[in-house]
Amino acid sequence: MITSRLLKWLAASVAGIGLIHSAAYAQSPAPYPNRQLQLIVPFPAGGPTDIVARLYAQQLSKLAGQPVVVENMAGAAGMIGTQNAVRAEPNGYTILFSTASTSVINEVVQKKVPYNFQRDFSMIGLIADAPHVLVIGPSVPANNVAELIALAKKEPGKLSYSSAGTGSIVQMGAELFRTKSGIELMHVPYKGGAPATMAVLRGEVSLNVNDLSTFKSQIAEGKLKPLAVAHTSRLKPLPDVPTFIELGMPEIVSSSWWGIAVPTKTPAAIQTKLREWNQQIVTNPEYIARLADMAFETINMTPEQTKAFIDAEIKKWQTVAKAANIQLD
Repeated sequence: MITSRLLKWLAASVAGIGLIHSAAYAQSPAPYPNRQLQLIVPFPAGGPTDIVARLYAQQLSKLAGQPVVVENMAGAAGMIGTQNAVRAEPNGYTILFSTASTSVINEVVQKKVPYNFQRDFSMIGLIADAPHVLVIGPSVPANNVAELIALAKKEPGKLSYSSAGTGSIVQMGAELFRTKSGIELMHVPYKGGAPATMAVLRGEVSLNVNDLSTFKSQIAEGKLKPLAVAHTSRLKPLPDVPTFIELGMPEIVSSSWWGIAVPTKTPAAIQTKLREWNQQIVTNPEYIARLADMAFETINMTPEQTKAFIDAEIKKWQTVAKAANIQLD
């Protein structure tokens, strides 16, 4: 026979078990993500980096089922925004929209960088690429790269090139051309790609190296002459413009590129989820088409291929920076 004392003990035990299960349930983490995500863009609004980031954020929001807020944190060649991402809690809710400059170039050309990208970040994946194009102004008497090189060698130092700033990826692209072709060019830095392009149009400088989106309309109007593409294949908008590879200069491959990264200590499960979403985005026909409209290409690489690509970029730009003596305080 069950006594009243035993019944009370059983009731208390069952209640205790229920409390334990309730407490465990209450303490279990909510599924990721359960609130809005922040995408840090370390450059100003309105530029190519910002445009690509916002397209990516739209796609990511659809997959995550949460808003993705783009935060522009510009300054110091992208280092301010990148440092903010380093300091963020590694929980997958703060994501860095990384660039060639913030991932590689800054640590190659800057003496003091407040982060170590390879140590402090895990790259979720590369997402888009903007191959560089060499253009000359209307006053430069050259019809192709061979004639341009001959002109530069005939009068060393007379020809000049503009860039979006000292130590920028586009300056590095121009220096890659200069060092590999063995010519002398005077560098004239400007504050951004637009004024650097205008400098070529006005005849203040002879040439420029940048992605096609920067001067696509000027090329179409015949105001700038494209001589070569620093890519592994010709660009669809410029089918008649050869690559440097075709011209016998295989080492001249450069581009502005973008990727997604999170702090290294972000849980592995969250990194895996972000990589799954990234893979879906870079293979999405709508996303690919939107980038193609701006003369950009999507990048679809495995984590191993991504690491190999970045390692090669570091080595390439270290060589260029040393040869061009580019070192910033």
